[in-house]
Amino acid sequence: MTYPTPPAYAPPPAAPQKPARFGALAWAALILGIVGVVSSPIIILNNLTAIAAVVGLVLGVIALFGTRKALAVIGVVLCVAAIAFTVIAQQSAVEELDKILDGTTGESGTGVASGTPPKQDALVTPPTWGKRHTWENGLSVDVAAPVACKPGQYSSPPNIVRAVKFKVTITNGTTAAFETALMSMGDDVQFNGQKAERVFDTGGECGGGFDTATVLPGKTYTYEVAYSVGAQPGEMQLVFEPTFNADKAAFVGRA
Repeated sequence: MTYPTPPAYAPPPAAPQKPARFGALAWAALILGIVGVVSSPIIILNNLTAIAAVVGLVLGVIALFGTRKALAVIGVVLCVAAIAFTVIAQQSAVEELDKILDGTTGESGTGVASGTPPKQDALVTPPTWGKRHTWENGLSVDVAAPVACKPGQYSSPPNIVRAVKFKVTITNGTTAAFETALMSMGDDVQFNGQKAERVFDTGGECGGGFDTATVLPGKTYTYEVAYSVGAQPGEMQLVFEPTFNADKAAFVGRA
């Protein structure tokens, strides 16, 4: 007896694959993002690549609704990074240009750090008698015009030809007490380009010179100091320095 051959089993037909949706947009966003990140440090060129990154960002957002979501996410992230890097690079370039235009960039060979003005040892236009010099912290000093004084018998140095006396006023405009002992004055006093010696004359008209004192904020302290000078009037220079390595105030005038 012959049995009929069973029919061969045929697998069901495969479901047709869905076409990739927005795949081209995802690839475009990825490429534009890479170009934007690579070109972001290049000034001028990064303006164009930043615009391209913005376009890529829009395309990447649209591609998020397609079938290439992972690719679209990477493209969006790269485009955002490209825009951010471009903004940072351009801000740095603008700040550096401002420094150059303001003259705050240190020049080679000067030994001065960028943005740090060189320290001036004395005023460009020194004040003269009756004028006042004020430091940045509010401390100030003014020197009255010199007057002649007659040294006593036991004054020092000996053999004084002529002596002049100055009245110096220190005004404390700071918020802390100032010790006048810190005021460097006397080491750089000149008459006609030569060192002038201080006169110590406790028993005569010229007086004993500088006394130390504590000047409270808002208060003033006045003292007199005399120097031995030449027989004929000439140019006198007195230099004051409130603390070590501070800016100096040089008073210049006839004496």
